[in-house]
Amino acid sequence: MNAVFVVFQLFVVMLVVLTLLFCFLIIRKYRINGFDEKKEYWKKQYLDRMMDALKGNRKLPQPESKAMTEALEDVLTRYYSLMKGNTIMMSEIETIAESYFYSHYKNQLKSSSWSTRMNTLYRIEKFRMAVLIDDCLAILEKKHVTEMEAIQILRILANIQDDRIYTILLKETDEYSAFYYLDIYSRLERPLFEKFVDSIDQFPLWIQQTLIEAMGERKESDYLPYIETFLGSSEAEFRIRALKAISKMGYMSKVDLIIPSLTSDSWQERMMAAKAAKMQRDDRLSHLLLSLLSDRYWWVRTAAAESLSYQSKGKALLREVSETHEDRFARDIALEWLLRKEYTRDPR
Repeated sequence: MNAVFVVFQLFVVMLVVLTLLFCFLIIRKYRINGFDEKKEYWKKQYLDRMMDALKGNRKLPQPESKAMTEALEDVLTRYYSLMKGNTIMMSEIETIAESYFYSHYKNQLKSSSWSTRMNTLYRIEKFRMAVLIDDCLAILEKKHVTEMEAIQILRILANIQDDRIYTILLKETDEYSAFYYLDIYSRLERPLFEKFVDSIDQFPLWIQQTLIEAMGERKESDYLPYIETFLGSSEAEFRIRALKAISKMGYMSKVDLIIPSLTSDSWQERMMAAKAAKMQRDDRLSHLLLSLLSDRYWWVRTAAAESLSYQSKGKALLREVSETHEDRFARDIALEWLLRKEYTRDPR
């Protein structure tokens, strides 16, 4: 009887818990639905008024609730994407965002919630709200600023061409992924980017290395002399970044500059040198690329075979290697690229 009573008590407790949980979920869903309905209502109201507001013919209702705030943010974001390229309209949207969200975003940046701060930083970046840049920098100066916050603030600075980003990166002590730096540099307009390039040797090593790569991504001939200078560096990582930049640009002033890298002790350097040789039409490269078909690293072999296939007699050389070379790996990689060329019907 005691066992049955205990089981009954457990059943009652579980029933009460499940009932309370069910009631909680019902109430929560009701509140969410109510919020979503209010938000959709205000989105429609803002959408109906937005074009007139952008033309200066009408004022938008001031957000007085979370639903109104999120509705206006969504509408402005939508219009910002639609008006991309229309600098006049984009400027009007930025003005509206600054007028309606300045105080709200300023308070949000002081939130103890990381996600709230991050979402606010994304909005500030989106609407290019330079008026809040000092508040953003205040976060950057905090001892416990997170990596993602720091990167996002650097993006904001780059977006609005604020030259304080130069000083910040000049004194940078934390190293982030190269991907983030390249994204930041891509936002810089030429005058500010050239300020970085002109004093590249004053930056921390990882900043210098990513700047070399960024110059290659811009594909502008003015930067080629800077890039080629680093091909003679005593540091392999600098040579590798320079080769990567040249590979992206697709041209260089003297082919001789990459020849030493084709026989480097570093397999990463050999690989990037082989890639850089791809668009260089010079018979001197063919012999060196042929020797790399037997390299111990697959990445080097495939880069060499691809570049060789772009040389004037490349296909004939690859065919000869695939049929007669004593190294099985060289034969395999040569045949692979011959088949790729046949499949793509490349005339070279």
